Amino acid sequence: MTLVEVLVAMTVMALIGVSLVWLLRSQVRFADTQVASNSAREVSRTALNTFTTDLRMVDADSGVLAATSDSVTVLTPFASGLVCGTAAGGGSVIALLPYDSVNYAEGGYAGYAYIDTTTTGTSYSEVYQYIFSGTTPTTLDSATAAAGAPCRTATDTVGLFHAGAVVVQPAIPDRSRYKAAILFRKVTYAFRPSSAVTGARGLFRTVIGGSHGTEELVAPFDTSAKFNYYLNTGIKTAPVTGTDLRLIRGIELQLNGKSENIVPGTTTAQQAPTTTAIFFKNRPLN
Repeated sequence: MTLVEVLVAMTVMALIGVSLVWLLRSQVRFADTQVASNSAREVSRTALNTFTTDLRMVDADSGVLAATSDSVTVLTPFASGLVCGTAAGGGSVIALLPYDSVNYAEGGYAGYAYIDTTTTGTSYSEVYQYIFSGTTPTTLDSATAAAGAPCRTATDTVGLFHAGAVVVQPAIPDRSRYKAAILFRKVTYAFRPSSAVTGARGLFRTVIGGSHGTEELVAPFDTSAKFNYYLNTGIKTAPVTGTDLRLIRGIELQLNGKSENIVPGTTTAQQAPTTTAIFFKNRPLN
């Protein structure tokens, strides 16, 4: 074997080695990019799941209290039931349907709403009447709290009201007996600087008056993450103030999540721009 042959062999081996190194680096970078992209998408998905739980049942006519591009405050139901009548000690009894006990224990009770019937000439409409009350509902057993069917446990053949009942103050008019009622609280969602990821924005949830205070739900988001609002006039805008709050029928969510880490060899975090909308469902029949 000559010296020339040895040099040629070494050169070929070096070229193969360099190619293998570049291939390995490319595969590692590709894997890191996929992980970062999945992480960015997960940020947006987690936020959407949380939003859906609270916002789907917001009353379209009076459920939004404040609406800006960075935050929204709504009245969101956390328990529902049926008005059974007046309690012996005052107030009204609402027999509750089964509810999420963890969600219920979060607190933040701000009042209740019941469906009231209003008439104009020969037509009528059913609207939610919101009663803001600082008096915490008294929990009772539906068998003793509600004397009449269908709220009484003894005559509840399908087992709807085994969760018990509550007494709310002030009393609900008798004309709304056996109509739906809800317990609601005030919840604020807001984009603000993250406390978990430096230099990014996080999504925060606050149950006003609740037991957990302000919680950062998920991060990081890009600075372009924001809210827009669909009005029943066909306009999409932000912010919305004053009497226009009653025109909001849905919320557009620009959940532009990004990865927490930057993939080596790149200069920016992977992003997952996600735009979707949630429209309110909690509307009585007109």
